[in-house]
Amino acid sequence: MKKQTSLRKNLVSNVSLVMVIQLILLFFVWLTMADPGLWISGVLIIGNASIVLVIVRALHPVNEVVQALDIGVSSFNDKDFSITIDKQQYTEFSAIINTYNNLAKIMRDERMAIYQRELLLDTVIQSTPVALILTDNHDHIVYSNHAAKTLLNQKKSLEGMSFVDIYQHMPQALMEATANKQDGLITEKLNDETIVYHLNYQAFTLNKQQHNLYLYKNLTSDMSRKESEIWKQVIRLISHELNNSLAPISSLTNSAKKIIVSGDKLHMLPDMLDTISRRSAHLHQFIEQYTHFARLPKPHKRQVELRPFIQTISQLCAVETVTRFEADTLFCDPAQIEQVLINLIKNAKESGSTLNGVLLEIYQSSQHLTFAVSDQGKGMTEQQLLQALLPFYTTKSKGTGVGLALCNEIVIAHGGKLKLENQKQGGLKVAFSLALATKSQA
Repeated sequence: MKKQTSLRKNLVSNVSLVMVIQLILLFFVWLTMADPGLWISGVLIIGNASIVLVIVRALHPVNEVVQALDIGVSSFNDKDFSITIDKQQYTEFSAIINTYNNLAKIMRDERMAIYQRELLLDTVIQSTPVALILTDNHDHIVYSNHAAKTLLNQKKSLEGMSFVDIYQHMPQALMEATANKQDGLITEKLNDETIVYHLNYQAFTLNKQQHNLYLYKNLTSDMSRKESEIWKQVIRLISHELNNSLAPISSLTNSAKKIIVSGDKLHMLPDMLDTISRRSAHLHQFIEQYTHFARLPKPHKRQVELRPFIQTISQLCAVETVTRFEADTLFCDPAQIEQVLINLIKNAKESGSTLNGVLLEIYQSSQHLTFAVSDQGKGMTEQQLLQALLPFYTTKSKGTGVGLALCNEIVIAHGGKLKLENQKQGGLKVAFSLALATKSQA
């Protein structure tokens, strides 16, 4: 490494030295030469040329620094941050050289960190069982993972291939859902086996170009486990309910037989028969609830005048109602949405909340109308919130676990979903939003 000095000091000292030598020569010529004019001109020419050479030589390292900075900055455009500049002999350039070298180091470190994160993300994406396919605005695949190749039954890389040509070989239901960019569950029958997929589609802009992201998840095993759990829970619940009803019916029947045979205490028979009748009616109602859940009809949607509809609910349920909306109508099945609101308000009143603490809110947000029922009861635990919408799950001692699940099914059929959350001030809030679509759009 060259010893550093000041450019200004270097120029001043070298130019001064040349000028002193020049003056000495001029003085010597003036004293010794009979005709010094020509010699003086020569000394001046040589002296001035020497000064120019000294300046050029002194500025040569400056030119090297400028060229090095130009090459280094240009390399940034090519995402090459490996070029560094050695310390030059002039102290005036130390600051800018240090700044450039530090910047290059930061960029190298950041690029390495980004590379490591990209490597980790790619490893995760390639290992996930969710099939991921990213296409550009011409429907050519620009990124995919191993699960996508397995789903599409392809052994070679999918990048660059036309997605339209590939998904034509998918199972029929999955192909149609992909072509229509349909979100949700898709059920397919393959070799007498039911396969359930979940497709999620998203469109977004990447590098100023439209891109499409398709995510496919095979839910068959998860659905089978969940279905098995639900059936076990259903069997336990039905067995429990049947035992609760049939055991007293059987006991009362045997007692009634003994009374009839003995002829004693015949006055007790009416009470026994009334009890048997009540237990039978309860059992019938229990079965009817499950039958109704299993046979939920498709919604018969029509344009409904909102304010009269909400006024009817408010009066029917005797609940405080707050409204904030501008829409006049809602396209829905009024009977089913009315049933949902009645069930939610009934649950709120049975939550341990005071009647004044139960509130029905209807408010508009953009093109959606939200219905929210809140109470001041004890709310739910995190585990209860996770399972509250599962069929046959209940937190009530005498509940059937059908109410919220049925409400959720109705709301889903209308294009929404129930959302449950505990409120900060206590109690539970259950809400759902419906699109303010016209009949032609629905």
